[in-house]
Amino acid sequence: MSGMARLLDPSRVRLDLPADSREGAADAAMALLRDDPRLASWEEFRRSVGGKQIVDLEGSDGAVLLAHGRDPAVREMTMAAARFSAPSRPRLVFVFAIPSAMAGEYLRAVGALARVCRQEEKLAMLLSAPDAETFAGTLEEWMA
Repeated sequence: MSGMARLLDPSRVRLDLPADSREGAADAAMALLRDDPRLASWEEFRRSVGGKQIVDLEGSDGAVLLAHGRDPAVREMTMAAARFSAPSRPRLVFVFAIPSAMAGEYLRAVGALARVCRQEEKLAMLLSAPDAETFAGTLEEWMA
């Protein structure tokens, strides 16, 4: 998939964050996009992420949470990722910020991410990646 290096920049990845709830985990991951220049307004993007846009990845046993918002305030699709301290659920949260007109690109990216996270070996590698650069680079390669 082209453009994946720009989709998940290592500066938008945080590892070993504490989370007290699913909502807290989603909020922590969304906050990673607060200063992303691809968002005209982080507050508008954040409001576009309602409860129905925060879901457990099917088949992940609650270990992977996906959140997304589609809003005109998003200039270009971007993504953030957070890994939370074991044994929390979720362990990984991925947030997508999507321009209103980019549904197809988003669905392709989420499909690729889902295929990666459903593979036990790949999920284990993401859960043990030593740093944000390794996490983002590995995920980029697998989603390509």
